[in-house]
This record gives sequence, C-alpha cells and structure tokens, in this order.
Amino acid sequence: MPQAAANPTAVPRTPMRWLLPLLIAYALLALLGGVLHRPELSVIAAALLLIALAVPVLQRPSITGALLWLALAALLLVPAALGRVQLALAGLPIVILGSLSWVFARTLNKHREPLIARCIRVIEGEQRLALPGVARYARGVTAYWAIVLGAQALILAALWLLAKPGGVLDVFGIAVPFTPSRDALAWYPEIGCWAVLVAAFAAEYVFRRWRMRRIPHPPLKRFLTRLIQRWPQLLREEVSP
Repeated sequence: MPQAAANPTAVPRTPMRWLLPLLIAYALLALLGGVLHRPELSVIAAALLLIALAVPVLQRPSITGALLWLALAALLLVPAALGRVQLALAGLPIVILGSLSWVFARTLNKHREPLIARCIRVIEGEQRLALPGVARYARGVTAYWAIVLGAQALILAALWLLAKPGGVLDVFGIAVPFTPSRDALAWYPEIGCWAVLVAAFAAEYVFRRWRMRRIPHPPLKRFLTRLIQRWPQLLREEVSP
C-alpha cells in the first residue's frame, strides 16, 4: 500500500524535472543564434521550446492546451517551410509574453489562488501570506503582471504584423494604413520591451516596499535561493488539477 500511495506523487515529478533544463537550453541557443547570426541554432531553440511547452500539456491533457500548442507549432513551422525562419522566430517573444500574461490572468479566477499569492505561500510560507494586507496585495500584483505582460505582447504583435519593411503583412504583400518603421521592429523587441519589463519590476518593488513598509521583507539572496529550491512545487501546483 505505501508503494501504491507514493506513485501518484512520483508520476508528475518526472516530466516536470526536465522542464527547466529545456527552457534554459532554449534561452541559450536562441541567444547564440541571434548573436552569431546562425538561424539553425534559433531553429533548434524553437524546437526545444515546443518540447518544453509540451510537458505541461502532456502532464494535464486538455483540448485547449493541445490546440494552443498546435497553434504555436504552426506559427513556427509554416513560415519556416516558406523560407521565413527569422520571421517565425521573431514571433516567439509574442507567444511567450502572451502565454505568461494568460498564466497570471487565469489564476485570478475566484476558484483559484492568485499566482503571486501561491509564490509567497510556497517560497515564504503560509505565515507570510496570512500577514495583514499581503494576500490582497498579492492578488493586485498578479493582475498587474497580467496587464503588463499582455500589453507588451500586443505591442510586439503590432510591430511584427505592421512593420515595413520586414513585417508579416509586408512580407506577404498586404497593404495596411499604418506601418511602424523597421527601426522600431529592430530595437523594441530586443531592447525596448525588456527595458519596460525591468522598469515595471522596479516600480512594483519600490511601491511594495512603501506599501508594505510595516512588514519585514526577506533578503533578496534568501528569496532567490528558496525560489530555485522550490520552483518544481510551483510548477506541479500549476499543472495539477
């Protein structure tokens, strides 16, 4: 009986264990592909990303998850088959930011625990989450990141579609009334978008220290150490029913 009881917890851990290494490998290869101008490295990175995203889909099968995965695969493979590999890879940040926004937003459902609240509970403990105002603030920050990430995904999507020359509609010869410059397509996805996200993180951190000034905050080093140690639990809770 103990052996049988242990199996349900052992099953989900095995595939999730490979998720972080796959994502790290994707990030490194994507970076090298861009710096070295080696499209083949970027294609391998995209394939690793598809494999990594298939892990939670296989862990908790659903029609919606499968359709989203197939849509991402089509987004990458169809332009690549038409000889537009770089155009397909340029759409990856849109998918990643949009997916992250959805992950934050879906936890705002009244039947779920907000993602930031879950992070506080798993990393810092139930006692921290029970402090006055912490749970409510965590819900607000979850909504904040859903909006910030979603807005960045929409801006990148507009540039990806409308930029001239180099945008999707321009490549396929479709005229549009408004076309951002190619300079915007070049610098915003690589610099501007990430600068906005860093600024958003810094702004939330400063506001949190002021808003929650009566509550002691853990040192950053200890927080990051616990995050590294406990991220598998966060992932398991995300994909578990």
